[in-house]
Amino acid sequence: MSDLNRVLLTGRLAADPELRYTQSGRAVVNFRIAVNRRWLNQETGQWSEEVDFVPIVAWGKQAEMCATYLQKGRLVAVDGRLRFRSFETQDGERRRIAEVVAQSVHFLGPKPQAAEFEVEPPDSGPDTTPVPEEEVPF
Repeated sequence: MSDLNRVLLTGRLAADPELRYTQSGRAVVNFRIAVNRRWLNQETGQWSEEVDFVPIVAWGKQAEMCATYLQKGRLVAVDGRLRFRSFETQDGERRRIAEVVAQSVHFLGPKPQAAEFEVEPPDSGPDTTPVPEEEVPF
């Protein structure tokens, strides 16, 4: 039996996406989406709601499309996989983060035409804005 790791989320961007390039020229974008959680409070009988902010990372052409067409408040649907990673801050503190690596990002909301971009192999284009390896999200 194989393991299944799939995440489907719909939410609004909490901030504008941040596009960077690795030293080899591969585009990577990071953004967070606000996802509502709703439940019935058994004690009061009232509906309660909380918001979770989920970090998303996308690569290649999809990253560039997200950076171009997404902005804070835009509604998106993300299909991807959950990944846990560790990193060290500039202060030497070790941290662990959970994030969704996007397989596809569906642009929803008020724009006249919706778009979907599947993950593509990285381009072998020029290094335009190098990112130090310690800042690459993997």
